[in-house]
Amino acid sequence: MKNIFNIIRFVLGLLLLIVLMSFSYYKIGEQLCEIKSIDIQVDENKFVTLHLITQLLNENSIHPNDKKLATISANKIESILENHSSIKTANVFSDLKGNISIHVLSRVPIVRIQNKKEGYYIDLDGDKMPFSNLYTSRILLITGNIDEVENEDLFTISEYIYNDEFLKKQIVQINIEKSELTLYTRVGEYIEFGEVKNINTKFNNLRLYYDKGTKENLIYKTISLKYNNQIVCTKK
Repeated sequence: MKNIFNIIRFVLGLLLLIVLMSFSYYKIGEQLCEIKSIDIQVDENKFVTLHLITQLLNENSIHPNDKKLATISANKIESILENHSSIKTANVFSDLKGNISIHVLSRVPIVRIQNKKEGYYIDLDGDKMPFSNLYTSRILLITGNIDEVENEDLFTISEYIYNDEFLKKQIVQINIEKSELTLYTRVGEYIEFGEVKNINTKFNNLRLYYDKGTKENLIYKTISLKYNNQIVCTKK
């Protein structure tokens, strides 16, 4: 008899707990939401802005302000934001009071590709990134016969230059002709780089050239790195 009473008491207690939890969840779900923060992680580029985030939320009818928490789908908001060509990742968080936080990570372009057919960026992950109507990044430009060089090679040399502060400041453009690269510096020098091979050796040789000093360098217009372990210079 005592066991039966304990079972009944346990069942009633469990039912009461379920009712209280259901009421609590219902009450939380009825909370009206409000965006408390939008954190946008970007580099020096301005492809992703607060205005853009707000615009995407409104255009897709997913802006959470003044909507019940139970009707808000964090996954849907994240999916809509990540579908934008300039956004790499998006994370949405909410608390029990309906406060919404949105964290967005922008894609980072490292090179601008431009030929007669199309134009696009390549980002840090090696993926194509469309141009933006909001912002144009002032980064390394590659022109010419783009199709003559593999995309992987374009990414390799672009990433190398992007990660090297010295080269990043010096080289502003690369032109492709007959599968060979010509580099243009900020001061107007032409650097015959050749094919995308022996990158480390060629750029190390270029550093040796600049280490000689600006006075001597000023007499040369063209620098060739095409030949193994040597630099061939042409006077102005």
